[in-house]
Amino acid sequence: MATSSIEIPNQIPTDIPTDISRRVLVLEHEADTPVGLIGQAVEAEGGAIRVIRPTTSGVDLRSVSVDEFDVLVILGSVHSVNDPAVASWLDAEIDLVKRCDQAGVPVFGICFGAQVLAVALGGSVHPAPYGEYSWKMVDSVAPSVIPDGPWFQWHVDAIVPPNNAVTLATSDCCVQAFTVGRHLGVQFHPEVDLQQATDWPLSDEEGFATLGQRHADLLEITEALLPEATHRAHAIWNAFLDHANSVR
Repeated sequence: MATSSIEIPNQIPTDIPTDISRRVLVLEHEADTPVGLIGQAVEAEGGAIRVIRPTTSGVDLRSVSVDEFDVLVILGSVHSVNDPAVASWLDAEIDLVKRCDQAGVPVFGICFGAQVLAVALGGSVHPAPYGEYSWKMVDSVAPSVIPDGPWFQWHVDAIVPPNNAVTLATSDCCVQAFTVGRHLGVQFHPEVDLQQATDWPLSDEEGFATLGQRHADLLEITEALLPEATHRAHAIWNAFLDHANSVR
Protein backbone atom coordinates (compact mmCIF):
# COMPACT_ATOMS: atom_id res chain seq x y z
CA MET A 1 0.00 0.00 0.00
CA ALA A 2 1.52 3.33 -1.04
CA THR A 3 1.99 6.06 1.51
CA SER A 4 3.84 8.93 -0.16
CA SER A 5 3.01 9.36 -3.85
CA ILE A 6 0.47 12.14 -3.35
CA GLU A 7 1.48 15.77 -3.19
CA ILE A 8 0.07 17.19 0.03
CA PRO A 9 -0.77 20.91 -0.05
CA ASN A 10 0.83 23.00 2.69
CA GLN A 11 -2.52 24.26 3.91
CA ILE A 12 -6.22 23.72 3.42
CA PRO A 13 -7.06 25.42 0.11
CA THR A 14 -9.40 28.40 0.25
CA ASP A 15 -9.67 29.24 -3.46
CA ILE A 16 -11.17 26.10 -4.93
CA PRO A 17 -11.93 25.81 -8.65
CA THR A 18 -15.60 24.96 -9.00
CA ASP A 19 -15.54 23.28 -12.41
CA ILE A 20 -16.04 19.83 -10.84
CA SER A 21 -18.16 20.76 -7.85
CA ARG A 22 -21.39 22.27 -9.18
CA ARG A 23 -23.59 19.18 -9.41
CA VAL A 24 -23.17 16.74 -6.53
CA LEU A 25 -24.95 13.38 -6.55
CA VAL A 26 -25.36 11.92 -3.07
CA LEU A 27 -26.16 8.26 -2.42
CA GLU A 28 -27.97 8.10 0.93
CA HIS A 29 -28.68 4.63 2.29
CA GLU A 30 -30.90 5.30 5.31
CA ALA A 31 -33.05 8.17 6.53
CA ASP A 32 -30.79 8.80 9.53
CA THR A 33 -27.57 9.00 7.43
CA PRO A 34 -28.01 12.31 5.54
CA VAL A 35 -25.21 14.40 4.06
CA GLY A 36 -25.20 16.71 7.10
CA LEU A 37 -22.17 18.96 7.51
CA ILE A 38 -20.71 17.91 4.15
CA GLY A 39 -23.96 19.08 2.55
CA GLN A 40 -23.46 22.44 4.21
CA ALA A 41 -19.94 22.56 2.75
CA VAL A 42 -21.23 21.72 -0.73
CA GLU A 43 -23.85 24.45 -0.59
CA ALA A 44 -21.36 26.97 0.85
CA GLU A 45 -19.23 26.70 -2.27
CA GLY A 46 -22.20 26.89 -4.61
CA GLY A 47 -22.84 23.23 -5.32
CA ALA A 48 -26.27 21.76 -6.05
CA ILE A 49 -27.15 18.47 -4.36
CA ARG A 50 -29.26 15.63 -5.76
CA VAL A 51 -29.99 12.76 -3.36
CA ILE A 52 -30.77 9.20 -4.43
CA ARG A 53 -31.51 6.47 -1.90
CA PRO A 54 -30.52 3.24 -3.71
CA THR A 55 -32.29 1.09 -1.13
CA THR A 56 -35.80 2.52 -1.57
CA SER A 57 -35.97 5.13 -4.33
CA GLY A 58 -36.62 2.70 -7.17
CA VAL A 59 -33.91 4.43 -9.21
CA ASP A 60 -31.70 1.99 -11.10
CA LEU A 61 -28.21 3.41 -10.69
CA ARG A 62 -27.18 1.74 -13.94
CA SER A 63 -29.52 4.16 -15.70
CA VAL A 64 -27.84 7.19 -14.11
CA SER A 65 -25.33 8.72 -16.51
CA VAL A 66 -22.06 10.08 -15.13
CA ASP A 67 -22.72 13.12 -17.33
CA GLU A 68 -25.54 14.08 -14.97
CA PHE A 69 -23.25 15.09 -12.09
CA ASP A 70 -19.74 16.38 -11.40
CA VAL A 71 -19.01 14.72 -8.03
CA LEU A 72 -20.37 11.56 -6.39
CA VAL A 73 -20.70 11.35 -2.60
CA ILE A 74 -21.50 7.95 -1.08
CA LEU A 75 -22.67 8.04 2.54
CA GLY A 76 -22.63 5.50 5.34
CA SER A 77 -24.97 2.62 6.08
CA VAL A 78 -25.90 0.26 8.87
CA HIS A 79 -24.65 -2.48 6.54
CA SER A 80 -21.26 -3.71 5.39
CA VAL A 81 -20.51 -4.34 1.73
CA ASN A 82 -20.16 -7.98 2.81
CA ASP A 83 -23.69 -8.08 4.22
CA PRO A 84 -26.08 -10.22 2.11
CA ALA A 85 -28.78 -7.60 2.75
CA VAL A 86 -27.10 -5.20 0.29
CA ALA A 87 -26.89 -7.69 -2.57
CA SER A 88 -29.92 -6.32 -4.41
CA TRP A 89 -28.42 -2.87 -4.93
CA LEU A 90 -24.67 -2.97 -4.19
CA ASP A 91 -23.56 -4.19 -7.62
CA ALA A 92 -25.19 -1.20 -9.31
CA GLU A 93 -23.48 1.13 -6.82
CA ILE A 94 -20.09 -0.47 -7.48
CA ASP A 95 -20.76 -0.20 -11.21
CA LEU A 96 -21.47 3.52 -10.83
CA VAL A 97 -18.15 4.03 -9.01
CA LYS A 98 -16.31 2.18 -11.77
CA ARG A 99 -17.98 4.35 -14.41
CA CYS A 100 -17.06 7.47 -12.43
CA ASP A 101 -13.46 6.31 -12.27
CA GLN A 102 -13.35 5.68 -16.01
CA ALA A 103 -14.92 9.08 -16.75
CA GLY A 104 -12.73 10.99 -14.29
CA VAL A 105 -15.64 11.93 -12.01
CA PRO A 106 -14.34 12.20 -8.42
CA VAL A 107 -15.94 10.10 -5.68
CA PHE A 108 -15.99 10.96 -1.97
CA GLY A 109 -16.82 7.82 0.02
CA ILE A 110 -17.71 8.01 3.72
CA CYS A 111 -17.58 4.84 5.89
CA PHE A 112 -19.77 2.41 3.90
CA GLY A 113 -19.16 4.69 0.91
CA ALA A 114 -15.41 4.26 1.38
CA GLN A 115 -15.97 0.49 1.45
CA VAL A 116 -17.79 0.72 -1.88
CA LEU A 117 -15.02 2.88 -3.34
CA ALA A 118 -12.33 0.45 -2.19
CA VAL A 119 -14.09 -2.69 -3.42
CA ALA A 120 -14.98 -1.13 -6.78
CA LEU A 121 -11.33 -0.30 -7.45
CA GLY A 122 -9.69 -3.50 -6.22
CA GLY A 123 -9.60 -3.26 -2.41
CA SER A 124 -11.50 -5.26 0.18
CA VAL A 125 -13.33 -5.06 3.51
CA HIS A 126 -13.07 -7.30 6.57
CA PRO A 127 -14.18 -7.15 10.20
CA ALA A 128 -12.16 -4.70 12.26
CA PRO A 129 -10.38 -5.96 15.40
CA TYR A 130 -12.89 -3.89 17.36
CA GLY A 131 -15.62 -1.36 16.67
CA GLU A 132 -14.99 2.36 16.92
CA TYR A 133 -17.73 4.64 18.19
CA SER A 134 -18.03 8.29 19.22
CA TRP A 135 -15.30 10.91 18.69
CA LYS A 136 -11.80 9.50 18.09
CA MET A 137 -8.44 10.90 17.06
CA VAL A 138 -6.74 9.58 13.92
CA ASP A 139 -3.07 9.60 12.93
CA SER A 140 -2.74 11.62 9.73
CA VAL A 141 0.27 11.77 7.45
CA ALA A 142 -1.47 14.59 5.58
CA PRO A 143 -2.91 16.94 8.24
CA SER A 144 -3.55 19.65 5.66
CA VAL A 145 -6.00 17.24 4.01
CA ILE A 146 -7.05 15.06 6.96
CA PRO A 147 -6.63 16.95 10.25
CA ASP A 148 -5.91 14.63 13.18
CA GLY A 149 -9.39 15.16 14.53
CA PRO A 150 -11.27 14.27 16.62
CA TRP A 151 -13.56 12.67 14.03
CA PHE A 152 -16.85 10.88 14.63
CA GLN A 153 -16.55 7.09 14.26
CA TRP A 154 -19.30 4.48 13.94
CA HIS A 155 -18.13 1.22 12.37
CA VAL A 156 -17.12 -2.40 12.93
CA ASP A 157 -15.35 -3.07 9.60
CA ALA A 158 -11.91 -2.24 8.27
CA ILE A 159 -10.98 -1.27 4.71
CA VAL A 160 -8.02 -2.57 2.74
CA PRO A 161 -7.55 0.13 0.09
CA PRO A 162 -6.65 -0.76 -3.52
CA ASN A 163 -2.96 -1.40 -4.23
CA ASN A 164 -2.60 1.93 -6.02
CA ALA A 165 -4.17 3.92 -3.17
CA VAL A 166 -2.34 6.38 -0.94
CA THR A 167 -3.11 6.03 2.77
CA LEU A 168 -3.56 9.45 4.40
CA ALA A 169 -4.65 8.52 7.94
CA THR A 170 -4.83 5.50 10.23
CA SER A 171 -5.78 4.50 13.75
CA ASP A 172 -4.83 1.50 15.86
CA CYS A 173 -8.00 -0.07 14.48
CA CYS A 174 -7.74 0.46 10.73
CA VAL A 175 -7.06 2.70 7.75
CA GLN A 176 -8.98 5.93 8.26
CA ALA A 177 -8.49 7.78 4.96
CA PHE A 178 -7.08 7.08 1.51
CA THR A 179 -6.98 8.54 -1.96
CA VAL A 180 -7.04 6.57 -5.18
CA GLY A 181 -6.98 8.53 -8.42
CA ARG A 182 -9.23 11.56 -8.03
CA HIS A 183 -11.21 9.90 -5.22
CA LEU A 184 -11.16 10.12 -1.42
CA GLY A 185 -12.40 7.52 1.05
CA VAL A 186 -12.72 8.12 4.79
CA GLN A 187 -13.65 5.61 7.49
CA PHE A 188 -14.85 8.31 9.88
CA HIS A 189 -17.89 10.56 9.49
CA PRO A 190 -17.12 14.22 8.69
CA GLU A 191 -20.80 14.75 7.87
CA VAL A 192 -22.14 13.97 11.35
CA ASP A 193 -24.13 16.76 13.01
CA LEU A 194 -26.03 16.87 16.28
CA GLN A 195 -29.11 15.19 14.79
CA GLN A 196 -27.15 12.16 13.61
CA ALA A 197 -25.31 11.91 16.92
CA THR A 198 -28.76 11.88 18.51
CA ASP A 199 -30.24 9.24 16.20
CA TRP A 200 -27.46 6.68 15.72
CA PRO A 201 -27.17 5.43 19.32
CA LEU A 202 -30.93 4.82 19.29
CA SER A 203 -30.68 2.67 16.15
CA ASP A 204 -27.52 0.81 17.26
CA GLU A 205 -27.95 0.26 20.97
CA GLU A 206 -25.56 -2.71 20.98
CA GLY A 207 -22.75 -0.68 19.46
CA PHE A 208 -23.43 2.30 21.63
CA ALA A 209 -23.35 0.13 24.75
CA THR A 210 -19.65 -0.53 24.10
CA LEU A 211 -18.95 3.12 24.90
CA GLY A 212 -19.94 2.81 28.53
CA GLN A 213 -21.35 6.28 28.08
CA ARG A 214 -24.75 7.90 28.48
CA HIS A 215 -26.55 9.19 25.41
CA ALA A 216 -26.65 12.61 27.03
CA ASP A 217 -22.86 12.56 27.42
CA LEU A 218 -22.34 11.87 23.72
CA LEU A 219 -24.67 14.71 22.78
CA GLU A 220 -22.88 17.08 25.15
CA ILE A 221 -19.51 16.19 23.60
CA THR A 222 -20.92 16.52 20.08
CA GLU A 223 -22.48 19.89 20.79
CA ALA A 224 -19.18 21.17 22.21
CA LEU A 225 -17.22 19.89 19.19
CA LEU A 226 -19.74 20.98 16.56
CA PRO A 227 -18.16 24.36 15.64
CA GLU A 228 -14.77 22.71 15.14
CA ALA A 229 -16.33 19.73 13.35
CA THR A 230 -18.20 22.06 10.99
CA HIS A 231 -14.97 23.86 10.12
CA ARG A 232 -13.18 20.57 9.50
CA ALA A 233 -16.04 19.26 7.34
CA HIS A 234 -15.69 22.31 5.09
CA ALA A 235 -11.91 21.90 5.11
CA ILE A 236 -11.97 18.24 4.09
CA TRP A 237 -14.50 18.93 1.33
CA ASN A 238 -12.32 21.71 -0.06
CA ALA A 239 -9.21 19.54 0.22
CA PHE A 240 -11.02 16.76 -1.66
CA LEU A 241 -11.98 19.14 -4.47
CA ASP A 242 -8.45 20.51 -4.62
CA HIS A 243 -7.03 17.00 -4.88
CA ALA A 244 -9.56 16.02 -7.55
CA ASN A 245 -8.71 19.13 -9.57
CA SER A 246 -4.99 18.34 -9.33
CA VAL A 247 -5.32 14.79 -10.75
CA ARG A 248 -6.11 14.59 -14.43
